[in-house]
Amino acid sequence: MVQQSSDQQPNGDDPFQSPEMLELQRKMRRIALRSILVMVVGISSIIGILIYKSVTKKESASEAAAPVGAVTHSLNAGESIREMRIENGTVYLLVDGKGMTSVLEISKKNGSISRRIEFIPQAE
Repeated sequence: MVQQSSDQQPNGDDPFQSPEMLELQRKMRRIALRSILVMVVGISSIIGILIYKSVTKKESASEAAAPVGAVTHSLNAGESIREMRIENGTVYLLVDGKGMTSVLEISKKNGSISRRIEFIPQAE
């Protein structure tokens, strides 16, 4: 005769092998699988939107090569352009003259100045 300790249960009495527990485990696996699928779909849609936005925002070659209208008529007497940057269809000019520095924001599409920011030097 085989003796069993009091903390050991016979194989037929394992609570994790009961039909109710097996059904619960199947349901939990289905819930976990659906949750993972929803997360994958959500993350891939966000990544897809980011990729789409980055691809469609780029200018075509004809737009990038379009000449910018002359801005020298917008400069005051004695001002000179120190630096120029182009970002997202906007041209930024760093202008020196008359003891102060200015930044001109020029729309690349129509060549008009949309904003002028003047930096007044402080006394030392």
